[in-house]
Amino acid sequence: MVNLILGTATFGTTYGISNRGLGTDQSVVKEILEFAQGAGISAFDTAPAYGSSEELLGSNLDYSLRPRVSSKIPRSKMNSVQDMVASVQASLRRTKADRLETIYLHDQTSLFDTHHAITGLNEIISMGLAECAGVSVYSLQALLEAKEKYPVLSVFQIPENICDRRSKGSLDLEKLALEGNKLIVRSIFLQGLLLMAPTDIPKTLEKARPGILRLRQFAENNSVSPLDLCLSYGHDIAWASGLIVGAISVKQLQEIIESNEILPPNWESKIDILPDAILDPRTWNQ
Repeated sequence: MVNLILGTATFGTTYGISNRGLGTDQSVVKEILEFAQGAGISAFDTAPAYGSSEELLGSNLDYSLRPRVSSKIPRSKMNSVQDMVASVQASLRRTKADRLETIYLHDQTSLFDTHHAITGLNEIISMGLAECAGVSVYSLQALLEAKEKYPVLSVFQIPENICDRRSKGSLDLEKLALEGNKLIVRSIFLQGLLLMAPTDIPKTLEKARPGILRLRQFAENNSVSPLDLCLSYGHDIAWASGLIVGAISVKQLQEIIESNEILPPNWESKIDILPDAILDPRTWNQ
C-alpha cells in the first residue's frame, strides 16, 4: 500500500471546502499528531502558507520517533537564492526539524519564470537543509515539463482522485517512479468535497453534485464509505509512493488509517469524472 503522509493545511488555516471556514483547535492538533505518530505515520507535509502549522508541528511532534517533515518555499520568497535559503531556515526553526526531507516550490510557475530557482534548491541541499528538492504541480504536463527541464527535481506532488483519474494509468509517471523519483498524490478527497453529502455542496459547486451523488450511491451499494473508495483508489495507483491525507479529528484520521478496502468490481463505469472546473480548486471562487 502507498505510504500515508499527514498533510497539515487544516492545522493553521481554514483549508477545505467541508470545514465550513473553521480551523482546527490547537488541542485537537496535538491529539491528531500524537495519534498519527502512535499509529506509525512518520511523514508530515507542511508549508509557511499553512498559517501556524509549522509551529504546531514544532511544538507537538515527538522527534525521538524521527518524523520526516517536508515544507515549501512560497512564491513571495523566490526573489533570490538568499531569500529561498532564509525561507527554509525559518521553516526549520518553526518545525524544530534538523533537516527537511523534501523542500518543494509551492508555485510551479516559479520554475519557469524565476531563473535562480534551481540554483537556490541546489544551495539548500548542499547546505544540508533538505535531503531533496521537488515541486507541487497541478497537472501531469507541468510535472513532465518540470522534470525534463530540471532533472535535479526528484519529488513531485500531483493532484489525483477517484473522480479525476487523469494520471492514474500514466506510463510516463510509472517510468519516473522506476527511475527513483517520488510521486506524491494530493487532493485525494478534493479538499473534502468528495466526502460531503450532496445536499451540503455549495451552489457555486453545484456541477459536482451529480457526480458526488453517484459516488455515494456506489459506496452504499458496495457496503463501503466514500472515504474507503477514495483511499482504495489512491492505494491502487501504481506509480504513487505517498498519499497526502488531512484530518480535522482523531476519529477521522483513525478511519483513514484503518481503511483497507479494495476497489469494487466495475467501479470505473459507475463513478463519474467530475468537470474540469470542479477538479481545480483554484477556480472555485471565480
